[in-house]
Amino acid sequence: MERDQSIAPGDDFYLSVNGDWIKDHPVPPDKTAYDVFTELNDITEGHIRSLVEEVAGHAGAEPASLQRKIGDLYRTGMDTASIERQGLNPITEDLDRISRIQQVSDLQAFIAFLVKCGIGPCFELFAEIDPKNSTMMIAGLAQGGLGLPNREYYLKEDTESEEIRARYQDHIAKIFQFLGTSTGSAREAAKTVMDMETRLAKASYSPEENRDPEATYHKLSPEDLNEVAPGIDWAAFFSAIGYPDVREMNVHQPRFFRELGSMISTVGVEEWKIFLRWKLITALAPFLDSRFEQENFAFYGKVLNGQPRMKPRWKRVLATMDFALGDAVGRLYVERYFPPEAKKRMLDLVEKLRESFRSRIGQLSWMGPDTKKEALQKLSRIDLKIGYPDTWQEYLDLESDSDSYVMNVLRAMKYDFMKGPQGLDKVGKPVDRTTWYMHPQTINAYYDPGMNEIVFPAAILQPPFFGMDANDASNYGAIGAVIGHEMTHGFDDMGRKYDRDGNLRDWWTEDDEKEFMRRAKGLADQYSAEEVLPGLPANGQLTLGEDIADLGGLTIAYHAYAKLHKEDEEVRDSEGFTDFQRFFISYATIWRENIRPEALRNRVLSDVHAPNRLRVNCVVFNMPEFYSAFPGIKRESKLFRPPEKRPEIW
Repeated sequence: MERDQSIAPGDDFYLSVNGDWIKDHPVPPDKTAYDVFTELNDITEGHIRSLVEEVAGHAGAEPASLQRKIGDLYRTGMDTASIERQGLNPITEDLDRISRIQQVSDLQAFIAFLVKCGIGPCFELFAEIDPKNSTMMIAGLAQGGLGLPNREYYLKEDTESEEIRARYQDHIAKIFQFLGTSTGSAREAAKTVMDMETRLAKASYSPEENRDPEATYHKLSPEDLNEVAPGIDWAAFFSAIGYPDVREMNVHQPRFFRELGSMISTVGVEEWKIFLRWKLITALAPFLDSRFEQENFAFYGKVLNGQPRMKPRWKRVLATMDFALGDAVGRLYVERYFPPEAKKRMLDLVEKLRESFRSRIGQLSWMGPDTKKEALQKLSRIDLKIGYPDTWQEYLDLESDSDSYVMNVLRAMKYDFMKGPQGLDKVGKPVDRTTWYMHPQTINAYYDPGMNEIVFPAAILQPPFFGMDANDASNYGAIGAVIGHEMTHGFDDMGRKYDRDGNLRDWWTEDDEKEFMRRAKGLADQYSAEEVLPGLPANGQLTLGEDIADLGGLTIAYHAYAKLHKEDEEVRDSEGFTDFQRFFISYATIWRENIRPEALRNRVLSDVHAPNRLRVNCVVFNMPEFYSAFPGIKRESKLFRPPEKRPEIW
């Protein structure tokens, strides 16, 4: 452990544990942040590179085989000479098609074409579990069309936001110049794009609004949608994308689609052609020649996130492969690097965490018996996926070729739109409970409220999150907290609105709901009082679900661990820490991080996760168990929180 012994645990537990590591691990120039996730991702990428290059080296693979598809994508992605030579040639026909748009019907037809290609120029279309019928898939329509991370970037009036908007317009103008537009016309085009995106932003839901599953559920027929957004011929749209039989959909943000329909009718066709040209090029810029790729990085990497240098070419291509052929690559990874015994150990950990959570619910003083009964039923029904899917995606209809990198990417985007985990082919069909929404090589985990399940991909099951030879204190403080975190998502301010079957249904008594919201507000207020950068506080309402899950998850993990190890049986390790101290230290370790100020600002404005320092300090100082483990923390300690100010939820 790389601890900063000059900082007392009670003054800043995060820095006390991680301070020396932070000093010794500056952010590499090709990254926006450096943390445990990026450490493990570097290791995993190295493993995957060797696997992919081994497959790509076999030029004689059968034309329709997965080996051929992996090889085609990797080789064309690494062939920068061909990419430079081809320039815009692979997509010239698409650009010409935009030039030929003359009327609104042509405009709508091209929007449909882009959507079918997996490029949502104005909105996103996908298959999702019907929030109020968790056995069936439904079409989902969600707001889109913004080149900046969310509406706040267009509407905030602080100096930083104004500077980003100016730099964004410069970026758009440069891209148009690469398309052959004169300098003056390129600046006019950039203003047109900015004006149209700002209009869409004003109609968009805020990040906080989008967290509310009830506010984003509006089940409509195409006829209903015509009334919401009459400027769009929705029947023609669904026919054009190849799905004329879609009869119902969840329109997440009707306000947005009402404005979009109005814009289709009132904004001139020439302005729309500029907008669509921008959406096509910005979506494909990372896969085009160096002019477009470097300018795309200059804005999204440097300006928005402060990253000085692009990742190496092979890493950029592997990131594309993770999207395009994630399951195929994941299968290679699991066969080589995932030990079966890790899955067995995780199953045992999950059940111990479930029992701990069950006990916690039973002991809650603020929750009545009727709500407790429902909560316990939901907990018992949480399903579990560990490591990798039982059924792999075969990519049978995915075409590949050695002709062009960007064309292979477009083929993969089109395939994903139709047949991916949220592909339109799933609409109107029963939910496939074998579906995974992360690939095995992903260092992450998730809870799915519609499935009522927690999922742990293979790649997260490695130190420091999880070790086959690690002691219980380390594993429970790290992966145990992650397991508890994902379980608690079923009972955070969003997840609690879904029942044991994954349906959006109110199963709370009125009094219990009021008490939950009161306690949740206390937690949100606590985070919002934290200044992350000068003049920039955290947004406790945006991060509330993750903050509830962090606090609940670590609490649940602690009590699961405490059933195995009693305080009076504790021994001190070579550094003098008790088992229970080691538990909290292990938790703090998984959140160690260096992050660039630009990336941190971006996270505060757009990410539902709090900054890592708060994910440690705001959690442990709310837990009475932490003070028991570290009795040296007294009221005079800088971060001590009086018992009456510690929100207890789960």
